[in-house]
Amino acid sequence: MKKVDLKKKKKITLQEDKNKQKAPKKQASNSKLFDWILWACVFALSIGLIFLIYQLHMLDIRFVLAAGTILLLLDVLFFVLLKKRKKKSWRSTLYKVVMIVLVALYGFGDYTLINTYRAFNDITRGTQSTIHVSLLVKNDSPIHSIEELANKKIGYSNNMDSRSSSVAMAQINTEAAPIEYVDLNDYQQLYDQLMNGEIDALIIPSNRIMMLKERYKSIQSDTRQLQEFSDTRKIDLSKVPEIDISKEPFVVYLSGIDEGGDPDLDARSDVNILVMVDPKNNQMTTVSIPRDSYMPNPAMANGSDKLTHLGNDGVLNSMEGIEEAFGIEIDYYAKMNFQSLIHIVDALGGVKVDVKIDFSEQDENRSFKKQDKIYLKKGVQTLNGKEALAYSRHRKTEGYGNTGRENAQQQIIHAIMDKLTSPEGIAHINGVMNVAAKYVSTNIPLSSLQAFISKQLSDIKPWSVDSLTLKGGVDATLTTVSMPSLPVSCYLLSNGDLSKVYNAYQRMFYTPNLKKFGFNLSKDPHSLIAYKDPQARSEYMITSEDSSRLDPYNVYYGIDRVDSSNASVSQNRAESEQIEVIAPSQVEQPVYTPSLPQEEESGNQEPSQGEDAPSQEETPGQPEPDTPQEPAPEVPEESVPEQTPTEQPTTPEQGEVQ
Repeated sequence: MKKVDLKKKKKITLQEDKNKQKAPKKQASNSKLFDWILWACVFALSIGLIFLIYQLHMLDIRFVLAAGTILLLLDVLFFVLLKKRKKKSWRSTLYKVVMIVLVALYGFGDYTLINTYRAFNDITRGTQSTIHVSLLVKNDSPIHSIEELANKKIGYSNNMDSRSSSVAMAQINTEAAPIEYVDLNDYQQLYDQLMNGEIDALIIPSNRIMMLKERYKSIQSDTRQLQEFSDTRKIDLSKVPEIDISKEPFVVYLSGIDEGGDPDLDARSDVNILVMVDPKNNQMTTVSIPRDSYMPNPAMANGSDKLTHLGNDGVLNSMEGIEEAFGIEIDYYAKMNFQSLIHIVDALGGVKVDVKIDFSEQDENRSFKKQDKIYLKKGVQTLNGKEALAYSRHRKTEGYGNTGRENAQQQIIHAIMDKLTSPEGIAHINGVMNVAAKYVSTNIPLSSLQAFISKQLSDIKPWSVDSLTLKGGVDATLTTVSMPSLPVSCYLLSNGDLSKVYNAYQRMFYTPNLKKFGFNLSKDPHSLIAYKDPQARSEYMITSEDSSRLDPYNVYYGIDRVDSSNASVSQNRAESEQIEVIAPSQVEQPVYTPSLPQEEESGNQEPSQGEDAPSQEETPGQPEPDTPQEPAPEVPEESVPEQTPTEQPTTPEQGEVQ
């Protein structure tokens, strides 16, 4: 029988017991190592979060310090809890869950702040504008390279686009010579010469091609692009005002272009909205200006043009034209491409809008094919990006027109703002920022934007938002300075429209004295406030009140400066193409214009002087009072022109007391 060594057996047993005791300790050590890694991640992300909040400069420093203190205290607390933990229990599991949640939250916060800062930097990059210039030949032309243009004729317009044409010609001359250049001030006549074989090629910016498409529907199939050139120019930022927009009133011009994807492109502006912001009183007024408004084009010696065409010479040109028309100052612009609307709305998961009519509209690529068209029914519904764009574009339904489209555009803007400030919208903020960075450009300095947002976040108060539409004018078919040989559809604003915008602008700088005010209790009540700075009417601005003096085939540089050099061509083209020429008709409706200061009157109203003086509204057919201080005589009710409900103002006018 084998002898058992009891001492050796006992030693083996003791060793096994020690190994069993070490195994849990090793597992506990591994578990705690993972917890330390989690804590290190939380600590690093919290430090990053504090730095990014400070770097963004959009929150009050007191909030930044408070937030930083709280985050660091939480880091210390979790450090102490982890340090004191001795063994694995349900508390260690809870600790892991909390730390994993914090890593996710802090990580999302860091990413959002980095994305926001990058987006604001990209959005405020508005330092340049770009024009794409095409060299076109007929589609069946034997010319296939610039070298083959030697001894040929190339048309261009020095009057319309001297800089862009020069850029293209400089590059063409390096590849072909000699070349005969034919200069005309009208792209329509140049295009006709190209089609008739009188010239062999045509230098024309892409935004002018879009204008020609209004009449030459087959221009894309009839021509071929030989080469494209780019003319990029710097925007003069020295004209950007140095104002504290967190405290002082300012005006932003919103321009929506309908070409390409880059907001730096100079193109027709199909959406034109003024946003007047009074941060002191938390008051905002949006003014939709019809795209077809007939107003001065500063790039062409202030000749009368459609507002949408002013954008072809840059957003600053549109701003200057609007300033000239209304007698106001615009501080900044925000330029966006229509594609941005599609992507912003989609990034938000759609927006809720009360669609006012049943309609069908072309898609984002302007296709009217049945499978591409957008169909919407009247009523409250959630629109996707393409549907929102179609609704903001539509104007062809009879009785809806430009006014309906402008109201729809404001509906879309308000719906986007409502969604952005909702919990669901905040969850999509990164997607919206990515879209904005790509499709939006502004010349508002980043520091000013940060100061404005910081002020709003540190002193949160409700804002009052008014929306104005300009519907006092008339439609007309007129020849414009940018299309001097073709009458096109235009919209003549009224003097009342000009005053409405000017009054909304002046209201931002006016502090009312409640001891000095008056009421007009006639059938058409209006403000009796006259502002310190009277509205300056431009000599180049033509309104519906001038309609009887307009010839549809002349180009105007103010009502008394007429260019009829292309009138016969414009008339012949209208007749040959059977263009319906709509003669403007005077619309009788009240026109609000400020009056002179009112003298002291009896009654409860105290004397009004200077900036607090009242103004008086004129009604067509109503005799003008001999002196401003006398009240207007009563007009029999039947003699006052009847107004439809759509003609009544829907928002408080300048200085009204509610």
